[in-house]
Amino acid sequence: MSTGHTESAGPRATPRTVGAGELTRPGGEVLTDRKGRHVVRHGDIVVKTHMAEEAAGPLLARLRLAADPRLAPLFLPPLRLGTGDGEDDGLGIQGGLGIQGELLATIDGRLVTAWPAATALGLAEVERDVEAAPWEAAAELLARLHATDLAALHPLSVPPAGVCTRLQRVMDHMETGLSNAGEGSAGPVAAEILRLAEDVRRAHAALPPWLREAPSRPGGRVALIHGDWHLGQVVRAPREPDATATTTAGQCWRIIDIDDLGWGDPAWDLARPAAWFAAGVLPGAVWSRFVDAYRGAGGVALGADPDPWAAVDGPARAVTVQYAAGAITDHLLRGTPFDEGARAFLDCARRLASGT
Repeated sequence: MSTGHTESAGPRATPRTVGAGELTRPGGEVLTDRKGRHVVRHGDIVVKTHMAEEAAGPLLARLRLAADPRLAPLFLPPLRLGTGDGEDDGLGIQGGLGIQGELLATIDGRLVTAWPAATALGLAEVERDVEAAPWEAAAELLARLHATDLAALHPLSVPPAGVCTRLQRVMDHMETGLSNAGEGSAGPVAAEILRLAEDVRRAHAALPPWLREAPSRPGGRVALIHGDWHLGQVVRAPREPDATATTTAGQCWRIIDIDDLGWGDPAWDLARPAAWFAAGVLPGAVWSRFVDAYRGAGGVALGADPDPWAAVDGPARAVTVQYAAGAITDHLLRGTPFDEGARAFLDCARRLASGT
């Protein structure tokens, strides 16, 4: 399905097993608690509770990919889980805790994973000095990810990337928010929201069908892709002896949040910065730096066309719709005001809906 290579790496240090008590420990530093995910840090581990809609089978396949030593230079690996009673042979139960495949737990009906703590690039940090963000290092990571030889990953299963599922889920959440708020309510604010939502619906309907139906375009290149890539999915991790994706002494960059990892069109992973650029959120010089670094590292998403937009246009449109729908949902369900970025994507959705 893909030409290229799979990274070879020296033996990855065997991570310690995270027991049931650590998975269910109260307190901790809450890193994320929105959009159905809860992420909390306890010392040197991070425990993530996944969305209620998440299916165990595909998630476990993605976790096994991230844990594979052949992909060690790319991903922050998930930690091994156990019941606390010693070695776990694939499925252990302790007080309602289920361990699946040593990497995935079920607690009170929700899927839970554990990860080594690392330093993420926060949105505020990137916005504060967007030009100083590690665009080149991130582009190199993506290029190396997309060069992975899918066939060489056998016997691991590579699921389809979750890009279409994510887009539809965001649209469904917007409709749920509108339904809960009451579409028939009066007032100028409600009228504006209904108008914005209709723009998003029309922009979504105007997308090429493949963007809603499959993670790759008909006859297009297929690669191993992240599926929800942005700078917040890159972390600073302690340098390993075999680390190659380093930018400064003593630290290296790794990819996190593999919930949508799988095969698909690699242009999807460039769609967010492309959409930011198109919306006027990302300076053109930074977008060019990112594209140049990606091409320079052998990235395959853009093909031979010197104009990157030939490859990223469709996925960037889909991401624009996703951002706009998410902004409306956040406003309806959480009272989040439309900031400059949200307004930019809502304006883009309006132009996509009108075909301009």
